[in-house]
Formats: sequence, C-alpha cells, structure tokens
Amino acid sequence: MNLLNLWTIPIAILSVMTIAIPKAIATPLAQAEPPDLCRRVTERRGLAVHRTPDPSQTQIGGVDPNANVTLAADAEPVVGSDGRIWIKITAPVEGYISNGPPNSGGNLAYCSGSARPSPPTPAPQPNPTTQAPVSETPEIPNGQFCRQVNGLVTPQGLAIRSAVSGPSQYLGGVPANGRVQLIEDYEYIPDPGGIQRSWVEIEAPIKGFVSVNSLIRCL
Repeated sequence: MNLLNLWTIPIAILSVMTIAIPKAIATPLAQAEPPDLCRRVTERRGLAVHRTPDPSQTQIGGVDPNANVTLAADAEPVVGSDGRIWIKITAPVEGYISNGPPNSGGNLAYCSGSARPSPPTPAPQPNPTTQAPVSETPEIPNGQFCRQVNGLVTPQGLAIRSAVSGPSQYLGGVPANGRVQLIEDYEYIPDPGGIQRSWVEIEAPIKGFVSVNSLIRCL
C-alpha cells in the first residue's frame, strides 16, 4: 500500500505540469507594428531607379506614374549629386529614386488604403541622464522655425543626436510627421563623416541635432 502511494505522487505532479506547460507556450508575445513602407509615385512622368543616388549612373529600372514602390526598412533620405533628395526602395526593383528638391512637395504619396500615420509620442530610450521625454513638451506651433518629419521618406521617424554625427549619443526621437523647432540662428552643417547629409540644431521637442534631409516645412 505504501509503495503504491510513492508511485502515484510523482505521476500526479507530472500531470499538473503537463497541463500547465501548453498554456504558457500558447501565450503570444506582443510585437511592435512595423512602419508602413508602401508609397505611390505622383510624378506624372514616372521615376527612374538608379543603383546609387546619382542620376549620372546607369538606370536599372523605372516606376510608372501611380505605381507603388516599397521603401527600404532603413530608408533615410540622402542628397544626391544633383542636389535632390533620394530614397532607397526594395520593390519593384532595389535601388534609389528621386523625391525631388529639398522642401518640395516630393514625388511620393501614401498608397491607396494606407492611412497616413498620426504622430504618436515616441518612447525615449531609458537613460536617467537624458533630457525630459518628448511627451512632456508643449505642442510646436506653425512658424518660421517649425519643421516636420517627412513621413513619406522617413517612416521609422527621426533620431535626435547630441552632435552632428550619426554615431553620437541618442537623445530621443520624433515620429513620422512629428514636429521639431529649429533654433533661431540655425544653419545647415555638413556631416563630418562625409555622408551625403546635413544636420541642423533644434530646441524642441528637446535640444539636439537632426538630419535636415528628413525635414519639410510644417503643413
């Protein structure tokens, strides 16, 4: 009788564990929603696709007017040799397309059925030495020094850095279509690393530097 009890106790415990484990495995993990990378070509003549952001290089493809393209997940606008803003795409062919001169209306729009993202408040990186979170700053009004992150070409939002360099300290972020306020005596500063972009100093939502290539005048 005692021998029977010794064998039944481990079996009972094992039965409970067997029932509980599938429930833990079946619990899905929450994942962040990926940015919308679909864009529609608005240029009436269509767009040429080049291997690099340089119109003098060989054309490797083309996109018809009103056709869709897919931005690269790490897409960041760059200034080409022609002074225009170029953006990397992965479809219909991988390469670069022109989005027009800086501060222009651009050559892209959101795809049909794709909602233009509203500017949510970004979560700053946890660091007790960084400045106040973006969510605690007042709304930036329209004006001479107001600029907006161009969500058409920077769907992942824009990083705010401590200096005019990509590897410099990350201070916070501005979402696609979010706003920043330039300092009053602002100037465009070329990237010291030779990258085809310029930087500008801002005072809101927090003080720091952002890439000029991703900004347009506030709408």
